[in-house]
Amino acid sequence: MWTRLFALQPDMSLTEAMKASVNRHFPVYPVCDHEGRLVGLVRGQNLFEARAIEISAQASTMMGVEKEERLMTPVFRSLTLRHPWLQVNLLTAFAAAAVVGLFQETLDQVMILAVFLPVMAGQSGNTGCQALAVSLRGLTLGDVQGRERRLVMKEGVLGLLNGVLVGLTAGLGMWMYAAWKGYPQSFMLGAVVFMAMVASCIVSGLCGAAIPLLLRRLKTDPATASSIFLTTATDIVSMGFFLGLARWLIIL
Repeated sequence: MWTRLFALQPDMSLTEAMKASVNRHFPVYPVCDHEGRLVGLVRGQNLFEARAIEISAQASTMMGVEKEERLMTPVFRSLTLRHPWLQVNLLTAFAAAAVVGLFQETLDQVMILAVFLPVMAGQSGNTGCQALAVSLRGLTLGDVQGRERRLVMKEGVLGLLNGVLVGLTAGLGMWMYAAWKGYPQSFMLGAVVFMAMVASCIVSGLCGAAIPLLLRRLKTDPATASSIFLTTATDIVSMGFFLGLARWLIIL
């Protein structure tokens, strides 16, 4: 007879129970207290269904949609669940707009910079979202515990490497576009795009990994509206680096 049987603990979270049973495909899991006495049973199908529902809700909570909202949720209830996060998003968008406003004089002197502002914001935002997705997945599966610093450093390195590669392409595109428009400092503009892209991708990767960890430390659901704060951070950093380098290297 087996003397050490596998059992779940009553105080286990859903994530802990899934991690403990992921390699044990049993139809039913016993739940025992700390003295080994049987207190209940959990069907494997129900356990995995509950986890699948929680993971499927993760994508919506990243955008400020609460887990409790479903297809048949009344319109007014959905409005009260979603609208506060839209107000937060609007306030944070004002911060990004304020950064652009600080460099209004730079944009007036070098209008061609405005063409690449969406490129900078979009690319850095995508880099941050990739890091955010990996970080949330690690938190969900329990892989991040004790490895937070490694996760942040890895995403920072990936941001650097990706920034160099996409920065070369974007810098080449700016140089060719500026030369086609007859701008005398087309090469310097390409260099500005390259440096700003590298810097913004590094910061975006770091933010994408760090924001969920910070929310968890603050006892908040890491998935809730993470992308709202990430988008604001990436917009401010990418546009600030881009316009700041342009003012420093081209205008001054």
